[in-house]
Amino acid sequence: MNRKTGTLAVIAIIAITVFGFISYSSYRNSEEATVERLATALIEKDTETVKQYMPSYSNKKKISKNARTVFYQQVKKMKKEQVVKLLKKEGHFTIEEGSSFRKPAQIYPTARFLVIELPKGTELRASIQGQEVSGDYVEDWNKYTFGPFLPGEYDVVYEMAHPKFGAKEAKETVDLNSEDQRLTVKENSLYEGNQAFQKHLLASAVNYFDSFNQGIRDGLNVSQLIASKEHKEEMKTGFDQLKPYLKSFDQQFQNIKIDCDSISVNNGQTKVQLDLYIDLKRSMQLVEEVGIDEALFSDRQNAIASLVYEEEQKKWLIDELDFNTYQQDPEKWEHVKSYHSENEQKAHWDKDGAAEVV
Repeated sequence: MNRKTGTLAVIAIIAITVFGFISYSSYRNSEEATVERLATALIEKDTETVKQYMPSYSNKKKISKNARTVFYQQVKKMKKEQVVKLLKKEGHFTIEEGSSFRKPAQIYPTARFLVIELPKGTELRASIQGQEVSGDYVEDWNKYTFGPFLPGEYDVVYEMAHPKFGAKEAKETVDLNSEDQRLTVKENSLYEGNQAFQKHLLASAVNYFDSFNQGIRDGLNVSQLIASKEHKEEMKTGFDQLKPYLKSFDQQFQNIKIDCDSISVNNGQTKVQLDLYIDLKRSMQLVEEVGIDEALFSDRQNAIASLVYEEEQKKWLIDELDFNTYQQDPEKWEHVKSYHSENEQKAHWDKDGAAEVV
């Protein structure tokens, strides 16, 4: 091999090497290879590589650590080919070619937002993919805006706290692939199926009848009755008028149930009505002057209960009990909250001053 031939061979080798390097770099920096590498980095939670190939949203806004974390939680349930398909979706992600063989292609997600709008006075805590998130709050509309997030489907859990209805948790799967989403919480959803609210109403009924029993033992003095002011006054007036004609008065119960499906709230959120069952037994003996020797009994057990909200006490209190309603079998109620006392709760008063303690 002469000098000229050797020189040509060296040049050819250099040219092939350079061409091969450029070809490899072109492939390495191509859109296809970038998507493959980013998909792997997302699955492996390789944050540095993710930042390299997905540096910001398409609007050039920074991708927060929280947004990446919730996106990791989404892709961990996916296979690599599914992640690749997601990254290639037009309108969801934008792929830009590398500007040179040394700069790779980059992928820019479209920023997505979630808005949750609530009835006035309702507070909110939310988590997405198990990660607690905070949102921008607009008081005039009582709405929270969460984001931006990367396109995808997210599991959202949010707890609403209302001063009159208590706390309630809701779960949604929100699709943020193609567009932003808005969740509007209606007022009735705050109390329908709300376990805390139902327990509160049952407790109000139990407290009412417990305090009624105590009032009987205290000489038919219902001044401490746990009820609305108006109802308490009505009961006090009734007993004041009836007491001169009574020889004795007895009351007992052991079980109280409310039909949760019957709960209704008025538009002003000031009054609640529901169907109530109590195994209540009442009897009274009148003084001889009345001319009725036998005891008078009442065993009506179904009532329509009305409760009003007491602002100062922050409680719902019994305002009216209408026992003039049709008989219902609580065993046929589908959703029930129940109270059962280990022993019968008894109260006795008689004119001679003897009282029975529970």
